[in-house]
Amino acid sequence: MAKPVSKTLIGAFVVGALSLVFLGVVLLGSGTLLRDVIRTVMFFDGSVGGLQVGAPVTFRGVAVGEVTEIQIVYEPERQEFRIPVSVQLYPDRIRRLSTSPMQTKLKDLIGMGLRAQLQMQSFITGQLSIQLDFLPEAPLPPASSLAMFHTGVQEIPTIPTPIQRIQKSIEQIPLDEVVRDTRETLASIRDILASPAIPDIIANLQQVSQDSVGIAGKVDAKLTALGAQVERTLKELRTLLAHADAQIKPLGSAIHETRALAQNLNRQVDPLTAEITRTAGELRSTLRQSDNTLAHISRLTADNSEMRYHVSLLMTELTATSRSLRALTDYLERHPDALLRGRAAGPSLGGQQ
Repeated sequence: MAKPVSKTLIGAFVVGALSLVFLGVVLLGSGTLLRDVIRTVMFFDGSVGGLQVGAPVTFRGVAVGEVTEIQIVYEPERQEFRIPVSVQLYPDRIRRLSTSPMQTKLKDLIGMGLRAQLQMQSFITGQLSIQLDFLPEAPLPPASSLAMFHTGVQEIPTIPTPIQRIQKSIEQIPLDEVVRDTRETLASIRDILASPAIPDIIANLQQVSQDSVGIAGKVDAKLTALGAQVERTLKELRTLLAHADAQIKPLGSAIHETRALAQNLNRQVDPLTAEITRTAGELRSTLRQSDNTLAHISRLTADNSEMRYHVSLLMTELTATSRSLRALTDYLERHPDALLRGRAAGPSLGGQQ
């Protein structure tokens, strides 16, 4: 007779098989068993409500990892609670175009400005994700003492979101002081409005307003009259300019003729200038020759010159000859017949008969 099969054994076998199938689906489905994974941790200030395990980690909109764990850790040195968010990054999501064997390390990327920041996935559900980007201008926060609470885990610095910065700024506003100052201001305004001088001030303001309206009317009338006067002045100025333009136009032709005459005179003056220059040169040469001639004459007329001696001798002879001619003339006047008969015997021509 066959031994009956144990139902407990069959049930255990089925449960074990289902467990193995579930484990294989989880491991192979997630892909973490056969792929490279970089485990990191990030510390966010403030609340991380809306961030869940499995939330995507994106780099400029491309999913490069996911959130694996969210914890709360108390740090005794700072006496504060920190929220470390564990993340695993998938390097195979980034394709390298370079064939260099050198691999860029996460530490180098952080030095280049890699930062993490919370980002709203949906305003309806309020779910958050983590965004990675290069922000070199963002300061590098000090490393947390809890960054290595898991062995081999690197910390990626985080920066607050704009909403978190606004919330932090609002939290730093001393609301109590603002409310107190507002109450004091309102009380001061109430006291001022309850003052008995307010009706007089309002009446004075009304009077000032009426006076201002009257002054504005007078100023408007003055400005209207001034505008009319300015318009008349402009018309007269336009007429004067038109008349001046008509008077200036003939001057334009005269100026043109004067310019042409000046150019003609310039053309005629150039040869005349050359002629005057040449004449001046000849005059200078003549003056030099005259100087030489005068110097020669001066030498000839000197007291001890030979020419002056001969001239003096010539003058003596000319004086004697003149005296003889005078005596002859006197004799002929007394004896005109001497030209026919000749000279009679007797005294000489210069003597007395």
